[in-house]
Amino acid sequence: MPKTKLILGIDEAGYGPNMGPLVVGATAWRVPIGLEVQEMVQLLAPEFQAKPMRGTSNYIPIGDSKLVNKDKTGHASLSVGAQFLLRASKLEASGSCGIDNVLPWVACKDSDRLKEVVWYGTRNATSASSSASSSATTGECCEQNESSFHAAVAKLDCLGVELVDVRARVLDEPEFNRQVDRMGNKSSLLSELSLKLARDVIDSNAVKDEPIFVYCDKHGGRNRYQVFLMDCFDQEWFTIQAEGQRCSQYTATWAESPMTIQFQAEGDSIFPSAASSVLSKWIREELMLKLNAFWQSNSEYYIAPTAGYYVDAVRFSKQIEVVSQKLNLCRNLWWRKK
Repeated sequence: MPKTKLILGIDEAGYGPNMGPLVVGATAWRVPIGLEVQEMVQLLAPEFQAKPMRGTSNYIPIGDSKLVNKDKTGHASLSVGAQFLLRASKLEASGSCGIDNVLPWVACKDSDRLKEVVWYGTRNATSASSSASSSATTGECCEQNESSFHAAVAKLDCLGVELVDVRARVLDEPEFNRQVDRMGNKSSLLSELSLKLARDVIDSNAVKDEPIFVYCDKHGGRNRYQVFLMDCFDQEWFTIQAEGQRCSQYTATWAESPMTIQFQAEGDSIFPSAASSVLSKWIREELMLKLNAFWQSNSEYYIAPTAGYYVDAVRFSKQIEVVSQKLNLCRNLWWRKK
């Protein structure tokens, strides 16, 4: 009888916008066999909380990224949450959690390609400066919350919970457009990207006979995932346990272990998925800093930054039209099709 199980949380940031990257994050946790994933949020409080930091905060901000990324401290809160995950998983690179250091470790399949996109690459000094400034803010926040970090680690140890892996996939706009053309729609792309990421993490961390549980948010309005599961797991048969608007669940055997994969509405209410939500949102926000800095530095006039969502992205796209023509950057390079 196994004493532990492997739990993966998968979540995305940037599915809806027309500008900026799509990021899918994954965190993997090894927990005692009797610990229910639905209990983790309560068991890990008050050391972990789904809200932004305040001046006297003594917790790590991990939860639904929409709740963490609020008010003027939202970005710093995301940074602290993301840095905790990187430090706790021992993936912190070269003593710095700046985005340029993190991506080769966490998103190794995408980091080289991202460097070739001019607004994400380090070739642009203004972008690099913005990223460095953001990283400095992250470091300052974590220095102020070092005791919170140690308290959070102690709580995980007390419960027998170990963070074993942190990974992400990051699709820049040109790659997003290429993949949507291949898949036909972005919902299918999200399903494939999420499940291939899940498989990579499982293949690196699975132990024979140890149960595997994967929790994903629903992908668009999709209720049926069996075809995507079989495509991403070498045609392994997945038994349908449930398929509906609230939850779709499947079971299979993989890596000589029983595996359950669940897609549910508001999936980031589950702690492992919430952690992935924070990681994904932080990566996207860091890259959006670079994107905004690039266009602002190449314009003769001030351009207010954009978060990339449709209405404001239309405004932004009109303001950068002259710049994009001057730099010979066609619309398909910076505007996502769907």
